[in-house]
Amino acid sequence: MPARNSGIAARLAGAMVACGLVLLLALGSVLAADGVSGRRAALVIGNTAYEHLAKLPNATNDADRIRDVLERANFEVTLGKDLDKKGLEETILGFLRTLNDGDVALFYYSGHAVQVGGHNFMLPVDATLATSYDLEVQAYNMSSLLEYMRETSSLQIAILDACRDNPFANNSYYVGQAKVAVEGKKGLASVAPQDGTLIVYSTAPDRVALDGNDGLSPFTGTFAEYALKPNVEVRKLLSDIRAEVIKRTDGRQTPWDASSLTSSFFFVTRQNLLIIEDMREVRVPPAPKEVALRISPPITSGNAELTISFTKLPDQGTLWLGDQQLSLDSKISADRIEEVMLKPASAEMTGDEVRYTVTTDSGRSASGIVRVVVDAQAVAEAPVKPALAIQPGEEPKPAQPEQAKPILVAMASDIGTGFAAMPEEVVRSSAPTGWLRLEKRDPETQVAVDGQIVSEGDLIKAEDITKLRIRPSLKVVSASESEAPVAETVAMAPQTNTGKADTSTDTMEVKPIPLPADKAPAKPSVRTVVLMPAVKTVAPAPITINVAVSVNECDTLAAEPLDVQAVADGKLPNDIDVPKALAACKAAVDQHPEVARFKYQYARALYANGDFGSALTELNAANDAGHVRAAELLGRMYQLGAAVERNPVRAIPLFETGAQRGDPYSQYSLGRALVTGRGAKADVERGMSLLASAAESGHTYAMNQLGWEYHVGEHVKKDDARALSFFTESSGRDDIYGMVNLGILYRDGAGVPQDTARATELFEKARANGHPYAGRLLGRMAVKNNSADASTLAAWYRESADRGDGWGALFAAELLRDNPTLQKDDGEMVRLFALAASYDAPDAAAEAKAGLSKIGNREVGKQVQLALGRMGQDIGDVDGVLGARSREAAATVLGGDAPREPRELLVELLRKEWLDSRPRLDML
Repeated sequence: MPARNSGIAARLAGAMVACGLVLLLALGSVLAADGVSGRRAALVIGNTAYEHLAKLPNATNDADRIRDVLERANFEVTLGKDLDKKGLEETILGFLRTLNDGDVALFYYSGHAVQVGGHNFMLPVDATLATSYDLEVQAYNMSSLLEYMRETSSLQIAILDACRDNPFANNSYYVGQAKVAVEGKKGLASVAPQDGTLIVYSTAPDRVALDGNDGLSPFTGTFAEYALKPNVEVRKLLSDIRAEVIKRTDGRQTPWDASSLTSSFFFVTRQNLLIIEDMREVRVPPAPKEVALRISPPITSGNAELTISFTKLPDQGTLWLGDQQLSLDSKISADRIEEVMLKPASAEMTGDEVRYTVTTDSGRSASGIVRVVVDAQAVAEAPVKPALAIQPGEEPKPAQPEQAKPILVAMASDIGTGFAAMPEEVVRSSAPTGWLRLEKRDPETQVAVDGQIVSEGDLIKAEDITKLRIRPSLKVVSASESEAPVAETVAMAPQTNTGKADTSTDTMEVKPIPLPADKAPAKPSVRTVVLMPAVKTVAPAPITINVAVSVNECDTLAAEPLDVQAVADGKLPNDIDVPKALAACKAAVDQHPEVARFKYQYARALYANGDFGSALTELNAANDAGHVRAAELLGRMYQLGAAVERNPVRAIPLFETGAQRGDPYSQYSLGRALVTGRGAKADVERGMSLLASAAESGHTYAMNQLGWEYHVGEHVKKDDARALSFFTESSGRDDIYGMVNLGILYRDGAGVPQDTARATELFEKARANGHPYAGRLLGRMAVKNNSADASTLAAWYRESADRGDGWGALFAAELLRDNPTLQKDDGEMVRLFALAASYDAPDAAAEAKAGLSKIGNREVGKQVQLALGRMGQDIGDVDGVLGARSREAAATVLGGDAPREPRELLVELLRKEWLDSRPRLDML
């Protein structure tokens, strides 16, 4: 992150070209949460239906195919197709949320993209690129995405099968403070890889990638065919893909790569287990007519095909499979090994030995021995126990096999609460024996055993079922996914001799599993995992695990938009239902004390309720637990002096923490501080770069700040057309500040034709949704147009003052000074001047202090005494004389040495009183 934050504009100056495929694989060092390693998460995007650029017919087909491949390679896939800019932001955010405890992060993109000075930008389907301002509001920087991936995973891969030809309609675009010209080159420019990085292009630099004629691009089609080959290292895999693409395109397209990798990566690593009885002893009575060897079937991972051949035949007899005599050249299927019989050559057999080899379809082999011992004490019909028990329970007699019992497990899980353990009821009363195979795994569910992710086909020791953990996807569950609820039981259903499950409940052992207390009772989505006995039987008894998945109510009520560690879309501050959020999040924190995001969301509800002290406690807990958005809100509290001493300098390292993790709010807060020099040495270039990164992720606050900088022109070159672009984008997303800022442009005719009616409409809409100074703007516009009376103006200004607007408080005080009869009481004007001086608006505060200085000490003193009285202090008579009693009361309220000067004391008291009223500081 720091590399991009410092001087991105300078590095972005350069040629802009259309791009092809890039595969990027970089090494990091982030450890997975939950003690589980091997987690894989992928983002797959395919954009075909471009509205203003050339359509790419195969892009969505490519995405579907890659999604299928990656799910088979045990990736949790976030898929997006034909995404507009907002959809692109939301899909990327959903992907980033799955990375919080991941080991491998993969990104695949098929669609139009552009490269600027070594940075690649994805283009959503609604991109126009018609003006110089479009790239920064319509595109998404892939370099940003890769940096976010590096912060939350230990291995990153990016596969970009991007635009086939130059899509530009304009010849230059703004990127940072530079306006970059577009060259007429096709294809991708070469980019040198960083250490530990592999860069692969679908075609050579400056060449156009082919779109393909069979529904898939040549590179993607080949990649999909080759990626699932087990145990093939990625560099060997890419070499094979390159050769095949050259062959398929008759040399017209050559994938190209540059590598600085320092370790190996495999898309598919097959569990390499082959389990057989290495030694078996069969005891038979004298003079047997035939001997059932009953060799236990071998077990292998990955459902590999097994064949068996015999390397030593019996010396005193022959081997038979049914009516077929076996020889050294015979090869039989592994599932028939139990049927092999030894027929003695005579009744005088004294003992014998048979040797055999089991071979997998990949060439791996293992050998076993069966010894037949003649024992006078042996009973002919006695069952024979194998040396290695790999089948549940006692080995049954062939004539009447005892059927194993299927197990049904029902679990409930909130999204984002980690890997859930198997219910104790299964482990205690229904535990299977032998070896199990992971037969089926819902693509949106990951399974771990003893801290390691397992894939379909992998083998699990039955005794390790106590270590089995299941984690549903972090994707938001939609109502359309709802299915019938699963019975809350662990059931062991006996089977009839016909092999069909007995579906009656009379013989089922029912063990209730209570749902979490904070889970809504709505129909949940169900994720299914199936384990099967590794030994094939006539009627196999599966263990079916159904996980009912839902989103915790705290997430739906109090998650914050763009929070990379949230699991729900989130609520803007003015949309939080505070009472419901407080109750739900308190319950979530109590039930899941280990989940940091619940602490943060509870703090957010407390903050919105004005309980800043409790919010501070929860924020510190969430920050200590690693929730990056908590650091940003802590920084805001230090900026505003809410529940802590105001200290903008302490806010900066807190913002830095979140910004490095790609948190848009932290990027916005840090960028704004650096541009304005608030709490840190001014660094306009880095500050604007951070704001641009936040805006790129859809953060409307950052769009507003960028637009304001270009509108005012104090720190950067004034450009109202560029400001209009940012404000229009923000307002279109229903941001109340975007509405106000756009209204200002229409009010002043800046970058657009003047339109006061449109400005009024925007101001009114923002005011109705809680904007702190929209009322003040309406008042100032009405004063200029002489369209409102003093009483209406006073109401607008008072509203803004109550919401924390310093200018609103100042204008209200000045209006009441000139119109004393509008005061609610004799001291309202004085209080408003003092309130304006207390707010975080330096210019307004300076003017308010000047106005306050013209008011006599006695009048100010009365307001000090009245304020102390409202705060529960007994100060005696209200006479305006601040004696020892008043001074002691002030020290009690302010918690320290109170200012001696009456005006300064009134300012401090009114600020505390306002904060104690629990205002919506999160709206400022």
